Amino acid sequence: MSACFRTLATGATLALLVAGSTLALAQDDPANVVKYRKTLMDANGAHLGMIGAALKGEVGFTDQIVPNAQALVLLADMMAANGQQMFPEGTDDAAGLDTRALPAIWENWAGFEEDVKVFQQEAAKLVEVAQGGDMAAIGAQVGALGKNACGACHADFRKKS
Repeated sequence: MSACFRTLATGATLALLVAGSTLALAQDDPANVVKYRKTLMDANGAHLGMIGAALKGEVGFTDQIVPNAQALVLLADMMAANGQQMFPEGTDDAAGLDTRALPAIWENWAGFEEDVKVFQQEAAKLVEVAQGGDMAAIGAQVGALGKNACGACHADFRKKS
C-alpha cells in the first residue's frame, strides 16, 4: 500500500468520523456512546503508536509522522466539539458500563474541558514540530503531549486498569 493511499485512507476514515460525530449522540444508547468514545481513544493510541514506531526506527515510515500528528489534531477537535455528547453524564462504570471514565469528569467538567484543550494545543504543536523533521524535537513533543495532555487527563479522569 503506497504512502499516498494510506494518507488518503486515513483522511477518508477521519472525515467519516467527523461527519458522524455531528449526530445527536446523546440520544444513542449509553453503551454505544461508550463504545464510540473508546474507539476514539484507541485511535489516539494508534496514531501515537505509529509515530512512536517511526521515531524508534522500528519502521521507516517517517513520512507518516505528520499525517498521524494531523489525525491527532482532528481527534482532539472532535472531543472538544462534541464533549458533552461523547461524555454524557451517567456513562461511567457506576452505570454498569464497560468504561474507565471516572465520575470526576462530571464533577469537574471545566477541568476535563481544559485537559481536552491542552490535548488540542499539544497535538497542534506536534504537527508543527513534525513538519520540521527533527526527530529529537518530535520525540520531545510526543513526550510533552503524553505528559501534559494524555497523562494529565488520565490521572484525573480515568480509572487505573
